Amino acid sequence: MADEDRDFLTCDNVKLEVLPKPTYERCQPEILFYQGHFDHATNEPFSKELGDAALALANKYGLATGDALNLASAIRQGADEFITSELPGKPMFRAAGIKIISLHQMTSRNR
Repeated sequence: MADEDRDFLTCDNVKLEVLPKPTYERCQPEILFYQGHFDHATNEPFSKELGDAALALANKYGLATGDALNLASAIRQGADEFITSELPGKPMFRAAGIKIISLHQMTSRNR
């Protein structure tokens, strides 16, 4: 996330996935970390268009709601690649139209 050669894209769904627990638990360092990232990322808000795109992806590739929203947002924003903490082989890796990279693959390459 400290790569200055990357433009980071996100969507409101990612915020919904990562912020509630540290906010509830009052874990200020984690909240500040996420907010710092979101402050420097381009964000796509929830919208009917995003929902429609996510539903189409979910139906085509058998995706869970969050994965469909995140992937649809990345594709709609023109992302070159989608980096995820999911393990390769999960349904999201079936999606076409964007290069999907697992953090697990990235860490195994750096060993």
